Amino acid sequence: MLLINLENFKETIQHKNSKEGISESCSFLAYKIDDNGLSQCLGFKNGQINQTDYFLINKEKTKVQFIELTDLSDHIKECMFAETIMQSNSESFATILVKSPKKAEKIVNNKIWSEVLGELKNKWMGSIAILERYCRREQYEHDLHYSLLIVLRDNADSRQIESLAFKLSGMMGKVRVCNTSNIKPPLLVELA
Repeated sequence: MLLINLENFKETIQHKNSKEGISESCSFLAYKIDDNGLSQCLGFKNGQINQTDYFLINKEKTKVQFIELTDLSDHIKECMFAETIMQSNSESFATILVKSPKKAEKIVNNKIWSEVLGELKNKWMGSIAILERYCRREQYEHDLHYSLLIVLRDNADSRQIESLAFKLSGMMGKVRVCNTSNIKPPLLVELA
């Protein structure tokens, strides 16, 4: 069986072009998983499995960091706005429909964020499946420890970053959220 040379999938970390045709990138390199990346080499068809955009693996081949570049700014704004409405003291539709405002708030908040969080969870799990297949093929001896770096476009503000990071805490292991321009070595230091 031929070993896979990961260097064939190494490229600059960059967002796909936005609706306005704007592309954002940084000076770091990572291994491409989707769009003719490692997943296709391992036999996954395009669209067959959700996956992050890139990954990094440390020299000891014990830690993997998935990197998802996404433009969730509008979705996060909508979620934060809906949460603000739910947290206001005025009587809302939730108190009319359910006599327990706290329970209603929890249900509505979960529904508001479910699409965004569900997409990221599916990419997390799909990426793990891809790396586990890679490890089996390459006959790795150690279990991998996974983390996730979500990179929002530079137009996302700090409140959006903090809000998303808070919602993801505890769901998928170690998750960090930043903007494209804030990808710096400390975010990748654990892989050195």
